[in-house]
Amino acid sequence: MDGVPPWLIQAVRNRIDVIGQRMHAHPRHKAAWKQASELLEQLNKTFSEEQRRMFCEWEDQMAFQESVEKEEMYVRGFLDGFHMYACLDELTSQIPDGERFGNAETPHNS
Repeated sequence: MDGVPPWLIQAVRNRIDVIGQRMHAHPRHKAAWKQASELLEQLNKTFSEEQRRMFCEWEDQMAFQESVEKEEMYVRGFLDGFHMYACLDELTSQIPDGERFGNAETPHNS
């Protein structure tokens, strides 16, 4: 991720790890994890040792790639949100104080 400071990338990685751990332990996801575990058990029973090794390598590569992509999306979303905030802050500062946030006095028709 060009132009993103290493400290921000590390902070995002830490945040993703924390969120991932919370999601994994959340009751809403327990049924899906249980089903995935049962499917893996079935695969282990039917795969040969070589097939199991190849599947694990494939799974590791896919999980790593997905993790990298999600990390990049998270960083880009963070930067997009920060940029939007900065733009809105700049625009808001150009509006006179009395007219900000819908506080403008509207003339009344007689």
